[in-house]
Amino acid sequence: KLSTLISRLCQFIGGISLVIIVLVTILDVGARYIFKLTGGDMGFTVKGSVEIVSYFMLFALLAAFAAYVERSQIIVDVFTQKMPKAIKGYMMGIFMMGFFFIGLVFTWGLYESALDAIEFGKVTQDLRLSMMPIYLISAALSLLLAIRSLIESINIFRTGEFFDAEEAGA
Repeated sequence: KLSTLISRLCQFIGGISLVIIVLVTILDVGARYIFKLTGGDMGFTVKGSVEIVSYFMLFALLAAFAAYVERSQIIVDVFTQKMPKAIKGYMMGIFMMGFFFIGLVFTWGLYESALDAIEFGKVTQDLRLSMMPIYLISAALSLLLAIRSLIESINIFRTGEFFDAEEAGA
Protein backbone atom coordinates (compact mmCIF):
# COMPACT_ATOMS: atom_id res chain seq x y z
CA LYS A 1 0.00 0.00 0.00
CA LEU A 2 2.87 2.37 0.78
CA SER A 3 4.36 1.65 -2.65
CA THR A 4 1.04 2.48 -4.34
CA LEU A 5 0.72 5.69 -2.31
CA ILE A 6 4.24 6.77 -3.29
CA SER A 7 3.51 5.89 -6.93
CA ARG A 8 0.37 8.04 -6.95
CA LEU A 9 2.17 10.93 -5.26
CA CYS A 10 4.94 10.76 -7.85
CA GLN A 11 2.40 10.54 -10.68
CA PHE A 12 0.79 13.72 -9.33
CA ILE A 13 4.14 15.53 -9.02
CA GLY A 14 5.15 14.42 -12.51
CA GLY A 15 1.79 15.50 -13.92
CA ILE A 16 1.95 18.93 -12.31
CA SER A 17 5.51 19.33 -13.58
CA LEU A 18 4.44 18.49 -17.14
CA VAL A 19 1.52 20.95 -16.96
CA ILE A 20 3.90 23.69 -15.80
CA ILE A 21 6.29 22.84 -18.65
CA VAL A 22 3.52 23.08 -21.23
CA LEU A 23 2.08 26.32 -19.79
CA VAL A 24 5.47 28.04 -19.62
CA THR A 25 6.30 26.92 -23.15
CA ILE A 26 2.95 28.14 -24.52
CA LEU A 27 3.31 31.46 -22.69
CA ASP A 28 6.88 31.93 -23.92
CA VAL A 29 6.09 31.07 -27.55
CA GLY A 30 2.98 33.27 -27.45
CA ALA A 31 4.93 36.19 -25.99
CA ARG A 32 7.64 35.85 -28.64
CA TYR A 33 5.03 35.73 -31.38
CA ILE A 34 3.32 38.88 -30.05
CA PHE A 35 6.73 40.55 -29.88
CA LYS A 36 7.30 39.63 -33.54
CA LEU A 37 3.83 40.77 -34.65
CA THR A 38 4.14 44.15 -32.94
CA GLY A 39 7.60 44.77 -34.31
CA GLY A 40 9.08 44.89 -30.83
CA ASP A 41 6.55 47.37 -29.37
CA MET A 42 5.13 44.74 -27.03
CA GLY A 43 8.19 43.44 -25.21
CA PHE A 44 6.74 40.91 -22.75
CA THR A 45 8.95 37.84 -22.32
CA VAL A 46 9.03 34.95 -19.94
CA LYS A 47 12.28 35.41 -18.07
CA GLY A 48 14.06 32.15 -17.39
CA SER A 49 11.62 30.01 -19.38
CA VAL A 50 14.33 27.58 -20.50
CA GLU A 51 15.52 27.26 -16.92
CA ILE A 52 11.98 26.72 -15.59
CA VAL A 53 11.29 24.06 -18.21
CA SER A 54 14.58 22.26 -17.61
CA TYR A 55 14.16 22.04 -13.82
CA PHE A 56 10.54 20.94 -14.05
CA MET A 57 11.60 18.36 -16.64
CA LEU A 58 14.07 17.05 -14.05
CA PHE A 59 11.26 16.80 -11.49
CA ALA A 60 8.93 15.12 -14.02
CA LEU A 61 11.53 12.52 -14.99
CA LEU A 62 12.53 11.70 -11.41
CA ALA A 63 8.87 11.46 -10.39
CA ALA A 64 8.00 9.24 -13.35
CA PHE A 65 10.99 7.01 -12.62
CA ALA A 66 9.82 6.55 -9.02
CA ALA A 67 6.16 6.12 -10.03
CA TYR A 68 6.76 3.39 -12.60
CA VAL A 69 9.97 1.73 -11.42
CA GLU A 70 8.37 -1.72 -11.33
CA ARG A 71 7.64 -1.44 -15.08
CA SER A 72 11.13 -0.32 -16.03
CA GLN A 73 12.58 -3.77 -16.39
CA ILE A 74 15.37 -4.70 -18.70
CA ILE A 75 14.53 -8.17 -19.78
CA VAL A 76 15.56 -9.03 -23.31
CA ASP A 77 13.16 -11.45 -24.97
CA VAL A 78 15.95 -13.39 -26.65
CA PHE A 79 17.47 -14.32 -23.28
CA THR A 80 14.35 -14.62 -21.13
CA GLN A 81 11.78 -16.03 -23.53
CA LYS A 82 12.35 -19.65 -22.42
CA MET A 83 13.22 -18.90 -18.80
CA PRO A 84 10.92 -20.01 -16.02
CA LYS A 85 8.93 -17.21 -14.41
CA ALA A 86 10.68 -17.86 -11.08
CA ILE A 87 14.11 -17.08 -12.53
CA LYS A 88 12.77 -13.98 -14.28
CA GLY A 89 11.25 -12.91 -10.95
CA TYR A 90 14.58 -13.39 -9.20
CA MET A 91 16.30 -11.30 -11.89
CA MET A 92 13.65 -8.60 -11.53
CA GLY A 93 14.12 -8.55 -7.75
CA ILE A 94 17.87 -8.02 -8.18
CA PHE A 95 17.15 -5.34 -10.78
CA MET A 96 14.86 -3.53 -8.29
CA MET A 97 17.58 -3.73 -5.62
CA GLY A 98 19.89 -2.03 -8.13
CA PHE A 99 17.40 0.81 -8.45
CA PHE A 100 17.24 0.98 -4.65
CA PHE A 101 20.99 1.57 -4.50
CA ILE A 102 20.91 4.01 -7.42
CA GLY A 103 18.14 5.95 -5.66
CA LEU A 104 20.23 6.11 -2.48
CA VAL A 105 23.28 7.35 -4.40
CA PHE A 106 21.18 10.01 -6.16
CA THR A 107 19.62 11.05 -2.84
CA TRP A 108 22.96 11.38 -1.09
CA GLY A 109 24.60 13.27 -3.96
CA LEU A 110 21.69 15.68 -4.37
CA TYR A 111 21.48 16.24 -0.61
CA GLU A 112 25.18 17.12 -0.54
CA SER A 113 24.64 19.44 -3.50
CA ALA A 114 21.84 21.17 -1.56
CA LEU A 115 24.19 21.69 1.38
CA ASP A 116 26.84 23.07 -1.00
CA ALA A 117 24.24 25.39 -2.53
CA ILE A 118 23.56 26.84 0.91
CA GLU A 119 27.21 27.08 1.87
CA PHE A 120 28.46 28.58 -1.40
CA GLY A 121 25.33 30.48 -2.43
CA LYS A 122 24.75 28.59 -5.67
CA VAL A 123 21.91 30.11 -7.70
CA THR A 124 20.27 29.40 -11.05
CA GLN A 125 21.76 31.19 -14.02
CA ASP A 126 18.78 33.23 -15.27
CA LEU A 127 16.38 33.62 -12.36
CA ARG A 128 19.05 33.80 -9.64
CA LEU A 129 17.05 31.42 -7.43
CA SER A 130 18.82 29.33 -4.83
CA MET A 131 19.69 25.86 -6.10
CA MET A 132 19.05 24.41 -2.63
CA PRO A 133 15.28 23.75 -3.06
CA ILE A 134 15.85 22.30 -6.53
CA TYR A 135 18.43 19.88 -5.16
CA LEU A 136 16.26 19.00 -2.14
CA ILE A 137 13.17 18.28 -4.27
CA SER A 138 15.31 16.13 -6.55
CA ALA A 139 16.80 14.35 -3.53
CA ALA A 140 13.32 13.70 -2.11
CA LEU A 141 12.12 12.25 -5.43
CA SER A 142 15.24 10.07 -5.58
CA LEU A 143 14.54 8.87 -2.05
CA LEU A 144 11.00 7.95 -3.12
CA LEU A 145 12.54 5.97 -5.98
CA ALA A 146 14.78 4.12 -3.50
CA ILE A 147 11.88 3.39 -1.14
CA ARG A 148 9.59 2.13 -3.92
CA SER A 149 12.38 0.03 -5.42
CA LEU A 150 13.10 -1.59 -2.05
CA ILE A 151 9.40 -2.30 -1.41
CA GLU A 152 8.91 -3.74 -4.90
CA SER A 153 12.07 -5.85 -4.58
CA ILE A 154 10.94 -7.28 -1.25
CA ASN A 155 7.50 -8.02 -2.73
CA ILE A 156 9.05 -9.79 -5.71
CA PHE A 157 11.33 -11.94 -3.52
CA ARG A 158 8.44 -12.67 -1.12
CA THR A 159 5.68 -13.44 -3.63
CA GLY A 160 7.51 -14.10 -6.90
CA GLU A 161 5.03 -11.79 -8.66
CA PHE A 162 6.23 -8.93 -10.82
CA PHE A 163 5.17 -6.86 -13.83
CA ASP A 164 6.16 -8.83 -16.91
CA ALA A 165 6.13 -6.83 -20.13
CA GLU A 166 6.18 -10.03 -22.16
CA GLU A 167 2.94 -11.19 -20.54
CA ALA A 168 1.39 -7.70 -20.65
CA GLY A 169 1.83 -7.64 -24.41
CA ALA A 170 4.35 -4.78 -24.47
